[in-house]
Amino acid sequence: MIDPQELFDRVKQLWPAEVSILENEQNDIYWSLERRLGNDDWMQLAAWSFHQALEKYAKTAFAQGIEIMPTSSVTVADFDANVRENLKHESWSADRPQYGSLGLKH
Repeated sequence: MIDPQELFDRVKQLWPAEVSILENEQNDIYWSLERRLGNDDWMQLAAWSFHQALEKYAKTAFAQGIEIMPTSSVTVADFDANVRENLKHESWSADRPQYGSLGLKH
């Protein structure tokens, strides 16, 4: 079973504490992670889901005139929602049942 909190914690450690939202830094970090993670499908999914959650916060921060955003803005609930949405893709149909629930230890 894949524990959402553990997956979140693992991928969050790969991101810097802060990212600039004025440049393409978030995308650059994500593309670098994608290359580093290679064939680890769950970590690839986690990196993409974290990036998606970060992007939502970045849009709000940008509208407020904020230039640097802490990656700690991303919550496990935001991350989990993105993972679940991404798991709906047909390519994940066989793996989807492996993803656990938030708050439940397996």
